[in-house]
Amino acid sequence: MKRRDFIRTSLLATAGLTLISCEDQEIVIDDTPGRLTKTNNPKDIIIIGAGISGLVAGFELKRAGHNVTILEARDRIGGRIFTVREPFSNGIFAEAGAARIPDNHDITLGYIDYFNLSLNPFYPDGGNYTQLLDGEKSYIEPDVFLEDRPWPTSVTHKEYSKIESGNDQLPEALYETLMDNVHLSEPAISIEQMNDGVRVETDNGATYLGDKIICTLPLPVLNKVSFSPSLSTQKQEAINGGYTYNTATRVMFTSPTRFWENEGQNGFGKTDWPEEIWHPSWDQDSTAGLLLTYLRRDKAIEADALNDAVRNIQILNRWENVFPGVQNNITHAYTHSWAKEEWSGAGWPAPTEEEEEAYGSSLGLVEGHIHFAGEHTTEYHGWMQGALLSGIRAANEINDGAMT
Repeated sequence: MKRRDFIRTSLLATAGLTLISCEDQEIVIDDTPGRLTKTNNPKDIIIIGAGISGLVAGFELKRAGHNVTILEARDRIGGRIFTVREPFSNGIFAEAGAARIPDNHDITLGYIDYFNLSLNPFYPDGGNYTQLLDGEKSYIEPDVFLEDRPWPTSVTHKEYSKIESGNDQLPEALYETLMDNVHLSEPAISIEQMNDGVRVETDNGATYLGDKIICTLPLPVLNKVSFSPSLSTQKQEAINGGYTYNTATRVMFTSPTRFWENEGQNGFGKTDWPEEIWHPSWDQDSTAGLLLTYLRRDKAIEADALNDAVRNIQILNRWENVFPGVQNNITHAYTHSWAKEEWSGAGWPAPTEEEEEAYGSSLGLVEGHIHFAGEHTTEYHGWMQGALLSGIRAANEINDGAMT
């Protein structure tokens, strides 16, 4: 079964729909995986955060007939889906956050399909992949690399895709339906629950009243918000460091030419530093190129401790053994650290088994009028799939409550 046919079948099953078409007629899906039943009892919903979990919740609740207000602390939407286009030229771009989409993430693919967004393979099927182990450089042929996996429990490299024009196109598509409902640069500082609803105050002095709240903030920044009454003990302990998050940093370098292709390299590779090296512009219509190092955990912390100049020199010196001549071919550099970003505070959840057992099941539980979403409340830590599922779940909780 082709990917699009699989998505359509999954969507039909999820939505409980049955469509019949001729053998040569394309089935057209005009619904989303999270479609809610239309309500005759609309509520005023305040959503904290315009990442993809907040956007999908707002999108589905608005379509169901509810009144939605989304408060976002940043001056942009998307949260940890962040496609970097500046300061680059020649139309090239790269993902600072969510980048890869596994073929088995049906909810993510369902919304991509719904908004008619095109997908490309994440990894190229041409050129050699490069690895540097113990100072020794070697090549991996693409057919071998594509059958391998980024980590043991992952799908294979060939089963990853990306949105053709940038992954930010998915939150942008949701945002286009919510423009009048989203308030940017307006961080919530306090949430008060009352008998008949909720009150939210923002740092610019504005006050919002509603019936329900969906809070999508990641745990490392939830302590920026004052809750009255206080949240449960489990949530408070998780917020105060009881639930481990990974550090993640990406450093990007642009070049006017793809000089590495002269050596038969495709710009992707790995080293035992450890790091993943990507060439996210490999399928973009430009002669220029962009190389990116994806650092996690201790290596991200080490990189974050350096100033830009020292960090760039350190990486390029190492890369001379991977892409000879790289130091003489770089025009721009850009670093994005999620640990240093004020409204993220870290990369993604990476709890120990003990932490997951102690806090995992409580993170998404409703507390009074407050519902909670975000990929940290699901098993899909760090994935768009988790964010979407959590937003749909919170929206359903509210809509079901309104129906009853």
